[in-house]
Amino acid sequence: MALTPCKSCKHKVDTSAKICPNCGVANPGVTTGQYVIGFIFLAGIIFFGIKMCSGGSDDKPKAEAAKAVDDVSCKRDLQCWGDKFSVSAAVYCKDSVAKLGKYSSRWTDSTFESKFSRFRWLNKDAGTITYIGDKIEFQNGFGAFQKHIYECDFNPEQKLVLSVRARPGQLPD
Repeated sequence: MALTPCKSCKHKVDTSAKICPNCGVANPGVTTGQYVIGFIFLAGIIFFGIKMCSGGSDDKPKAEAAKAVDDVSCKRDLQCWGDKFSVSAAVYCKDSVAKLGKYSSRWTDSTFESKFSRFRWLNKDAGTITYIGDKIEFQNGFGAFQKHIYECDFNPEQKLVLSVRARPGQLPD
């Protein structure tokens, strides 16, 4: 049991005391200086932890060069390139596809389901892709909803919708 003066009334208290028995102050054995030292120590641990996890500055050029090589090889592979930008295509194409309906439209995909189940090259050299899906229904003049197959020509590098089209139907499984 170590004794230390209370930070408020200077009465001798146990260092582990929660309340001073003399004046009633909380944590009487802990001084402001100890709080500051603890905070600096904690901030130092966080700083060095972030620094260690982010890697040294010498690794950045190597990592960027490796990423550039990966992007070039990925751009030649339809599966890699299409998968890499499928979320971007869904975000950028969604409104353009929905506007194709004469009356109204409704998406039938679930929250975590992709709007596009297929894709193909539009222009391999340019890296543009046609994304294809069937997760929308358009309302007809009688108020009924009909499933449609839609296509979105997308330039992933520029995040640009080139064109969209739709026709009644459903993709085969």
